Amino acid sequence: MRTNRTVGIIIAGALAATMVTATPALAEEGTSSYGEEDQAVASALGNLGEGLLQHPVGSQSPAQDNANPVMSDGYLDVIIPANARDGVSMTVGEFSLGISLPNAATSAPASTLENGAVAFASGGESSNAVVPTEGGVQLLSVIENKLASESYAYGLSIPAGHRLVATDEGGAQIIDAQGVTKVVFEPAWARDANGEAVPTHYIVEGTTLTQIVKHQELSDVAYPVVADPLPLVVIVVTTIAMIVVAAAVLGVATWIVVSWWNTCRAMGKYPELSTKNGFTARCVR
Repeated sequence: MRTNRTVGIIIAGALAATMVTATPALAEEGTSSYGEEDQAVASALGNLGEGLLQHPVGSQSPAQDNANPVMSDGYLDVIIPANARDGVSMTVGEFSLGISLPNAATSAPASTLENGAVAFASGGESSNAVVPTEGGVQLLSVIENKLASESYAYGLSIPAGHRLVATDEGGAQIIDAQGVTKVVFEPAWARDANGEAVPTHYIVEGTTLTQIVKHQELSDVAYPVVADPLPLVVIVVTTIAMIVVAAAVLGVATWIVVSWWNTCRAMGKYPELSTKNGFTARCVR
């Protein structure tokens, strides 16, 4: 049975989106100073259990003009803007994904925290935090009190012919016209400061992915509450040329990817490789 606990700040981490190919590099340096609200965001993130806050990579300095990517090495470009209204963008080759942030209109300018996250503090009931990760970004909402919304919508800008669809496991994915997975959002989860689960799930409507965090009717929540799916890179290797890229992105030896290529092609299929549970692979058509 849950016991009554003190009410404070909530974190509802929203999404961790990861794309088909990615590895990071550095961008221009930004400021690391932040005020009281940013410190509250940093404190809430710092309260996360081991493995919940993803390790930041590349430069965490937000782009001042949306021209310089926070991460880039020829595979993946990630831009975290100076203004939350501009949203986060990710690009791999000809594939681009834009992600709008919840309550961006009331967010303060970006501030790089000491833990590597980029905070968009807000004078309202929720703030945003963005962490560039190996293979994508981790997006979190900091819910400041029980009056905060339970709905956090992330509008996605995706290429023509692509669709956002829900998965049977409770997550979501972006697929192209051939049904090939390009981006995966793992199932939502939420835990309070004492490790207790808080009900949360996704709603998929068109190209909007909304995370619902059911915190308002819980009388015994220990704030902050953190909710966030873990990043997942999915690569379907359809050409020999992608073998080296896939190995670099997933951090595995090239011979492993070659072995899966040979195994799957012998069955008339292609290898689907991902970072789920460290590394997983299977053959798909």
